Amino acid sequence: MLWVKASGKNLANALQEEIFVPLDLAQVLGEIHNPEDRDFSFQHLSGPGLRPSIETTLHALMPHPVVLHSHAIDVIALSLLPEAQVTLATVLGDLAWHWIPYCRPGKPLTRAIAAALARHPADVLILANHGLVVGGASPAQAAALQAEVSQRLRQTPRPYTQANQGELTEQLATLAGARLPQAPVIHSLATDPWSFELALGNPPYPDHVVFCGVRPWVVTAPTPPTGDTDYGLIPGVGVILLAAASAAAEAMLQAQAEVFLRIPPGRSVNLLSDSQCAELLNWDAEKYRQALEKAA
Repeated sequence: MLWVKASGKNLANALQEEIFVPLDLAQVLGEIHNPEDRDFSFQHLSGPGLRPSIETTLHALMPHPVVLHSHAIDVIALSLLPEAQVTLATVLGDLAWHWIPYCRPGKPLTRAIAAALARHPADVLILANHGLVVGGASPAQAAALQAEVSQRLRQTPRPYTQANQGELTEQLATLAGARLPQAPVIHSLATDPWSFELALGNPPYPDHVVFCGVRPWVVTAPTPPTGDTDYGLIPGVGVILLAAASAAAEAMLQAQAEVFLRIPPGRSVNLLSDSQCAELLNWDAEKYRQALEKAA
């Protein structure tokens, strides 16, 4: 039996909602090793309802009783740098770990992880442009390993200029339903010059593409937003969330801001390509998560 979080559900609500889905582990592993070139379709044992997480195979492939997958800010920030593997080899050298180059979640990422684990077992996976996976014999052991890896890879964020509340208020008055983000750090995407430059490029990781789109609206005049985006950046001033911005979008912007503040200015950064973004936007599994968030 494999219990995995349901797609689109928030782990923070685990004590208030039924968010875990039971699966037949043997069936999941059989599906993983099916040579057909199609994506996964796992059926959970409690009947119709929520879909298993699109990250189900991460948990099934690791042989540990407990597997934790997180989008750790410091880990993602480090993984975006070209020299990440060299740094990881130095910092994680005494652990059993693998570096997994970026692949779309689902079958492509599963194949990459399976190939790595076939070379040698590991307790830690660093997923480029994605996050961290750890396995342990118990919840406490897995949590301790996750904390250990996160501590070793800790990055110090830059200080940033606070938002210009006066100008933001003026801009909000021109946009029906627009609001300010709750986390002040989100404004650094517009007030920190290096973060702003990075934010104008493609997103750094998959979830941002899914919930925020590919590019922001850059507010340089009192004109309505263009393109498929739910937020705007006012250079040197701050960030505004448009009426359609979801809670997930706001969380992704907070994560993006924290990640970019941990990347030294002027460094080369491996962001997602245009084709990788398009692949995510056209994936049925991600369209399902988007629909869940809009219905919430």
